[in-house]
Amino acid sequence: MLAYVTVGSTGFDQLIGAISTPAFLRALSSRGFRRLVVQYGSSSKSFNPPSRVPETLGLSIEHFDYTRWPQQYVDNADLIISHAGTGSILEALHAGKPTIVVPNHDLMDAHQAEIAEELAHGGYLLVTEAELLHRVVEEGGFAGLAPYPHADPRLIGEILDEETI
Repeated sequence: MLAYVTVGSTGFDQLIGAISTPAFLRALSSRGFRRLVVQYGSSSKSFNPPSRVPETLGLSIEHFDYTRWPQQYVDNADLIISHAGTGSILEALHAGKPTIVVPNHDLMDAHQAEIAEELAHGGYLLVTEAELLHRVVEEGGFAGLAPYPHADPRLIGEILDEETI
């Protein structure tokens, strides 16, 4: 199983630091994950998994700063752990992937956390803090999330028809 972690086009030191801990790696392994792909943005200095822990857990780790084609990782993931960027969240939910969101409280704009909380309230994803991420993974509640409903594009067409007639 594959877990994909993304921070988007910037960095998020707290999230990248949290996924570098033995506790997180053990939690991931205990849930059956054998592959971790990390897109760390500008947080490369925060990505520092312990050298022996991944191999003793049977966990392979791939990492990079940025990719122009994240969809390949999203499509192959069994779990997505994301910053609270709306684009990243919707990409994961539209792909039908269990998603855990970690808001970056260092950002000035709180709308991302508000959107994530609203989606969590609907049962579509889980929201946690970076320091609690290993517990959320360990508990496995992401397995029972509701599928995100897909929009019916015909509705937009009907609205446009009504407005232009």
